[in-house]
Amino acid sequence: MIGAGVRKFVNALGQADQVASPSSKAVGRTVGLALMGVGPFLLLGMTHTEPVARANGVSIIHPWSSGTALVGDDLAVFATFENNAPRLDRLVAVETTAASGVVFERSAGHSASTRMDELGEIDLAPTATTSLKPDYQQIRLVGLRQKVEPGAVLPVEFIFARAGRLKAEIRIESPGQPAHNDHS
Repeated sequence: MIGAGVRKFVNALGQADQVASPSSKAVGRTVGLALMGVGPFLLLGMTHTEPVARANGVSIIHPWSSGTALVGDDLAVFATFENNAPRLDRLVAVETTAASGVVFERSAGHSASTRMDELGEIDLAPTATTSLKPDYQQIRLVGLRQKVEPGAVLPVEFIFARAGRLKAEIRIESPGQPAHNDHS
């Protein structure tokens, strides 16, 4: 009984209408449209590999800044840090050859025009995410040693009290790029 059903199915397949192969132009158009639709997402994935560095329970996610700055200017830098360890860690320093100094800052109030207060370090709560965001908390590179424009990358080394040293690059983005609501 089952064998007869299988034979009937195979015979039906053999008698099905044959479809001509698509032309190479049609295949090219289809592939081109697929790349146009998926390409930007593939590129975004290559430029936003997350996290950019990880060690001893701490991850650095997308360190970034935006705009243009001249030699001698200051530059605000933002990032997100994940502390997957069960203990508090602290970002105690940032080293870079791109600036003469680095300062940690937090907004003194709740408006964008509020001054920034200097911090000695940035606490990373256990099993939590800490995001540095514009007008709230930032790392400021003081006295840039080079001109900075969108598309550039600046090498930095983040130094944590427990996790140690993690190397990363700060990506300089265009001012009009969408906000980083997903991670910083």
